[in-house]
Amino acid sequence: MNIFERITKQKVPVIIFGAGYAGQVILNTCIDHNVEIAAFCDNKKNYSGQFMLGHRIIHSSELHDLFPEAIFIISAADINDVVIQLNDLHYSQWHAGGDILKFAEIGKHKYDTEFSFLDYAVSTCIQCHDAYQSPDKLFLRSVDIVITEKCSMRCKDCSNLMQYYEKPVNYDAAELTASLESFFSHIDQVNEFRVIGGEPFMNKHISETIDWLNNQEKVGRVIIYTNGTILPKGQTLECLKNKKVMMMITDYDELSKNHDRLIGTLDEHNIEYHTDKAQNWTDCASIKEHNRSIESQKEVFKNCCAKCLFTIMDGKFYRCPFSAHVDKLRATPLYEDDYVDLLSSSKELGHKIKEFIFNKDYLNSCDYCVGRFLSDKKITPGIQVSEPLKFKQYS
Repeated sequence: MNIFERITKQKVPVIIFGAGYAGQVILNTCIDHNVEIAAFCDNKKNYSGQFMLGHRIIHSSELHDLFPEAIFIISAADINDVVIQLNDLHYSQWHAGGDILKFAEIGKHKYDTEFSFLDYAVSTCIQCHDAYQSPDKLFLRSVDIVITEKCSMRCKDCSNLMQYYEKPVNYDAAELTASLESFFSHIDQVNEFRVIGGEPFMNKHISETIDWLNNQEKVGRVIIYTNGTILPKGQTLECLKNKKVMMMITDYDELSKNHDRLIGTLDEHNIEYHTDKAQNWTDCASIKEHNRSIESQKEVFKNCCAKCLFTIMDGKFYRCPFSAHVDKLRATPLYEDDYVDLLSSSKELGHKIKEFIFNKDYLNSCDYCVGRFLSDKKITPGIQVSEPLKFKQYS
């Protein structure tokens, strides 16, 4: 209530930054408390000009022209990035939406998604905003663990670069556990651990990694990303029944040949899931040296929407999937400062991880990436190729 009182006393437009489900819940909560919202703001260019729950969505580049003065309620989970962006735009008044979401009556209003996913989006926002306002603990919103390079599809524009692997392999469960144990000895909390590939169910020992993550108090949720081609069975199915687990299914229509059967299985066993059509793909999968200056690489890194997609792969901790896979593919020279070796015996490992998370302003591998920005034009997802794509490999 103090937040709402402070907001209404300012007598300036109130804007919700982030047009996702958490933003929708914040909007309804504000309306319930007689707080007028002027608009949504989002960095996704394709949202601009659309309306959400009767409120216009504007792109961040339009803010100054439309609202030279405003108060922002941040609903994006990655609050740090939004705060930096608002500071760059010379806006100083903002509130963490997570503080409002704690008191939201989620079931009071209708939303176009299942309750479990809405609750997941809201709780993620709350956790991330609480951590931002309590920086004494090392908290990460999400971390990807790559358990296989194998995929049941071969998408030409896969942002995780699966289309370049000629001899993809599964990663050993014991080695994955060793990497995770090392990582968690220096981390206080991870809101969600995302188990990915390739297609993670290509690794028949996936249950060992999921079970390990399920048993960690430092892990909030375990999210498995799948393309709906493989049905989990036996021990793999059993490990999905844990209350921490949520399945994220990307629907590629006829390519996701077991999509409906998978949903039936998950419903039968009361396993949480969210399914969505493949969408919002951008042309970010090419590997090419651009010979950018250091300052240009810093600009690419600053504006990249994937710079905090922390990835554990093959015993190393990376900032993003692109840097992880170009390193594994040897598509760039060996850049040892582009990752942290989790299996190193260095006494400085904890310090290196913190520095890598908080003080990195670019990667050497950024020069081989076109960049991945929320304003990028969308392309057709899931176009298949018959054989691995070629690239220049470094010895």
